[in-house]
Amino acid sequence: MCMYADHSAIEQTRAQIEAAETEIRTYGKEKKQAFKSIRQMPEELPDFVQEWAKKSMGKWMFYIKVKRGSYIAVCEACGKKVHLTRARSSRVIECPACGAVVTLKDGTKTGGVGTSQACAYVERDGDAFTQRLFECYKSCYFHGLEIDVEYHFTEEERNFRRAARKATLFSYHPKTQGRNAGEWTAGSGRVHGQGWSGWRLRDRAIHTYPYNLPAVLHGTPYQYSALDVAAENNLVNPMFYLNDYDDEPKLELLYKIGLYRAAAEITEYYGDDARRMMRAVRSLKDLGIGSRAEAAECARMTVEQIVARKEIKAWKINEEERAAAVEFVVCLNQRSGTDFRYDFISRERMFRYFQAQRADYPEVKNFIADYTDYISECSLLGANVGDTAVKTPRSLKKAHDWATTERKVQEKQAYEALVAAVYDSLHTLTEWSDGKLRVIMPRSAREIVEEGIRQNHCVGRYVERVATGESVILFLRRVEDPEKNFYTVEIKKDMRRCHIVQVRGERNIAATDEVNAFCKKYTRWFNRRSLNGYDGDTIIVRYYKAVHKQGGRYMSGWDGKTEYHVGEWIEVETDGEPDRVAVKGLHVASLEFAMNYGKGWKDAAILEVETDIHDVIVPDAKDQVRTRRFRVVREVPSEEIAANRAAEHAA
Repeated sequence: MCMYADHSAIEQTRAQIEAAETEIRTYGKEKKQAFKSIRQMPEELPDFVQEWAKKSMGKWMFYIKVKRGSYIAVCEACGKKVHLTRARSSRVIECPACGAVVTLKDGTKTGGVGTSQACAYVERDGDAFTQRLFECYKSCYFHGLEIDVEYHFTEEERNFRRAARKATLFSYHPKTQGRNAGEWTAGSGRVHGQGWSGWRLRDRAIHTYPYNLPAVLHGTPYQYSALDVAAENNLVNPMFYLNDYDDEPKLELLYKIGLYRAAAEITEYYGDDARRMMRAVRSLKDLGIGSRAEAAECARMTVEQIVARKEIKAWKINEEERAAAVEFVVCLNQRSGTDFRYDFISRERMFRYFQAQRADYPEVKNFIADYTDYISECSLLGANVGDTAVKTPRSLKKAHDWATTERKVQEKQAYEALVAAVYDSLHTLTEWSDGKLRVIMPRSAREIVEEGIRQNHCVGRYVERVATGESVILFLRRVEDPEKNFYTVEIKKDMRRCHIVQVRGERNIAATDEVNAFCKKYTRWFNRRSLNGYDGDTIIVRYYKAVHKQGGRYMSGWDGKTEYHVGEWIEVETDGEPDRVAVKGLHVASLEFAMNYGKGWKDAAILEVETDIHDVIVPDAKDQVRTRRFRVVREVPSEEIAANRAAEHAA
């Protein structure tokens, strides 16, 4: 015998086993009771339930056109013939004879119509509930100015439920379906339709027999529930409602104060956000509701709208602006959550700013998306977002485009020298005008990025292809308005023959007839022009490199061994991997980068070098590249470096 046994753990395990066995016995007893209760029900629905179902279904009015502005109609509700001056099928009106609400139907186009609704009848069986789900189908036949009505009742499902437990579902198996045929067995009711369009009766809007509900619920944990209110306003399945009532303690409150849409939302399958918001609510005050009138105002609002309404109650805005303010806060919460706040601008101030930008942003979601993007870009650029001019610019659209351009240009700084070199080599061979339209070549990566942003297409991503000589990008402009973006053209890098790859306008629209005609003329000019000794295999670009100057010798700052000579080429192996920086190759950069790299050296010197763009590898770095070979052009004079530093500080 073990003297050190953990008796508390043993007792705990024994208790768990006993609880599980008790649960199994209880479930078995309940299942037997459920089968007994369901199978003892009469086959036919009570007459009073059938009569209620018939009266609760919609009524029809069939009409026949006599002449323009004159119709003879027959009302299903009262059976009387009435005269109408206007009639349109599916329109809902009140019968002039009896006042019943009816739906119009053109009697000349149809001889009848069918409609159905799902119904439920709830009863008590001791301390449990039973429910009968059935479909009431009505057929209306119109002939000879008479209406014949037939009703068909089909019971598809029965449910059994004890308090605090989920309902047990039963369905009927006809005698033609084999085993257990002709009796009620456990399982869901039949599926109407098939595949994704299939549905069961229990999932439809349920019309519940209302007159016995107080007696059925009396003396049970649900006697104070709002099942009658829910059944009337949201057409809920009673068994589903009781399940939700156990799981969602706020359900009764929402129904009793008339927040019907919010109540339905927290019981939906996709209602996680609504449930999360409601769990923090303890009273009507937490919802910003202080009177019956305010509760009625919120009756058809979603939980998100109610939460937004509470927030804007404290705002100093006009009554006519409140609906727009609710929509604004809902969209803001959907994007960033109810806790989202900028510390430099209030949500009320953001709404006022949105109102001022409505000309450019008719939809709230587009404004919020651009504003959050703009603020993010400004933060990355180091701008003071607390400055009024920054956080609320005169035109958000222009400011957003500017910030996006600046960020993308910073990302493309490594390409600036390459794009400029391509321009210097090719612009005289590509730029041309016919007097109305003209082709110009971008001078920098910034111009290509701006073209993509203003034209709302992807040419901004072509900077690397231009910089490495894979493609040539051209801008097509009108002569009288050369600053306005018009069309963007891509041609192959072959300067001997014109190969137009694509021509795209704003939002990637295709070329117009005018543009196509110009492109034909441009191609003829391109193919006949003089190349002026152009060597298409060489495009020289200039970069800079920081080195140590020791006794008149230029030594590498990387390994301290490699020596550079003005006028001479130096060549090494490269690995060709653009996503890596500190790997094989000769590292060169912009003048600013080279100056900062050698800033702490007492013997620093800056060399200007030149290389072919086809030898350059552009890594994922700000303004540093690698090349297979370069030639040292000169040492940059100290006064030129000083002037560059002064200009940098001034900027």
